[in-house]
Amino acid sequence: MSCPMSLGTLLEGWCDQPPVVVVTGLNLDSRHVQPGEAFVAVAGGRQHGLDFALQAEERGAAVVIHDGLAPVPQLGIPAVAVDGLGARLSALAARFFHAPSERLTVAGVTGTNGKTSTAHFIAQAWHRADGSAGLIGTLGYGALDRLRPARLTTPDPISVQRALSECIDAGVERVAMEVSSHALEQGRCADVAFEAAVLTNLSRDHLDYHGSMDNYAAAKRRLFTDCRPRFAVINADDEFGRSLADELEGGCQVLSYGMRQRAELRAEVVGMDASGLNLELAGPWGGGRIHTGLMGRFNVSNLLAAAGTLALLGMPWSQVLHQLELMHPVPGRMQCLGGEGGQPVVVVDFAHTPDALREALTALGAHLHGRLTCVFGCGGDRDRGKRPLMAAIAEKLADRVVLTADNPRGESLTEIFADMQTGLASPDRALVIADRSAAIRRAIQDSRPGDIVLIAGKGHETWQETNGQRLPFSDEAAVRAVLEEAA
Repeated sequence: MSCPMSLGTLLEGWCDQPPVVVVTGLNLDSRHVQPGEAFVAVAGGRQHGLDFALQAEERGAAVVIHDGLAPVPQLGIPAVAVDGLGARLSALAARFFHAPSERLTVAGVTGTNGKTSTAHFIAQAWHRADGSAGLIGTLGYGALDRLRPARLTTPDPISVQRALSECIDAGVERVAMEVSSHALEQGRCADVAFEAAVLTNLSRDHLDYHGSMDNYAAAKRRLFTDCRPRFAVINADDEFGRSLADELEGGCQVLSYGMRQRAELRAEVVGMDASGLNLELAGPWGGGRIHTGLMGRFNVSNLLAAAGTLALLGMPWSQVLHQLELMHPVPGRMQCLGGEGGQPVVVVDFAHTPDALREALTALGAHLHGRLTCVFGCGGDRDRGKRPLMAAIAEKLADRVVLTADNPRGESLTEIFADMQTGLASPDRALVIADRSAAIRRAIQDSRPGDIVLIAGKGHETWQETNGQRLPFSDEAAVRAVLEEAA
């Protein structure tokens, strides 16, 4: 729980002779300021927070803390400048909330694909073991059994520290946290004390923001170099992972995992059928054979990452193996629907990068007895270069392809589809159905028993972002509606 703090204590070392004010909270969003809080005003993507200082005052802000980089409007409350405030946000929030991560065991998970599943698997195991687990990530934040919705994979620095503090208030002792490349680049987690850090993989994504793969990799590296975890759990099947593991030797304790013999924690798929996967594990704590109901070889990697993290952080190996068998799919991650009464199996998955789409289609192909249909789109106002790559992958690995909308944002669907079609060898063979609900309906209705339909790209999301609006939409709900009509 956050307690009121004097401004002098909050800004000690950063500001000479601050006014005598007591603040009850911190807020970056003027619309959400509560009476007595400090409104923290920094530069944004389009406007400066000081543009909204009057609104914050009207909502009861006790003080405005700003970076001195924009004009301060005439206010009836104090306004205090702090040099380099943007870079100090995480430290400011950690100070106000009394460094909550130092009173928790925090495992951070970064990577292009698999962050959500791996973090959720870690939290699942902790929760089943003793009922004490928190999660911060795409699916929400807070205690695992009562998550609050989140707009970002990793929230702003103040929200991160607040969420960790609220986990303590809820009786949580351990937190699994997704850490995005944007968050690492912007220092949102700079003052989180990570006990363990996990790298799942690195492949093309977010180049619209980072500009190059080198910059993207440098952002991911920060979780291990700048945040200084005690343990690093690294995917040895990934080229960047192998390089990072070598770089970290001699610093934190590194555990490599993967399906290669050189990995310290290894797994081999010894059986695969409609019920899931049979795995043989071997590692520093011993071995074991398990069955998981999860689908796809990429989930083997996610399970290994979770297993290594759990073991390093104190869970006995026999219990780790037991927990792996109990893992259930994360909402919107290879989530299977239908498959009964002559219906096709419909799988909802968040795959929205070339590698993730390839892995999802390859995984489903291994379980397939009929035809495989892929329904997907590409986000608007994002990396255009991956659109033809994803289309080519879908055409190669699926029997039928349906192109549709996926958060077009402010971009024309015509332009998005045109980019995607440049990756198709036979563009005329792919259906283009802009309305996502109609595309899902068509794909399911055209399928037969034994077929699999992959609905890729949005996963757990319950909205479609178009022209600045988030309109209600759920792939899962759309699929269930079609299946129920046909039942």
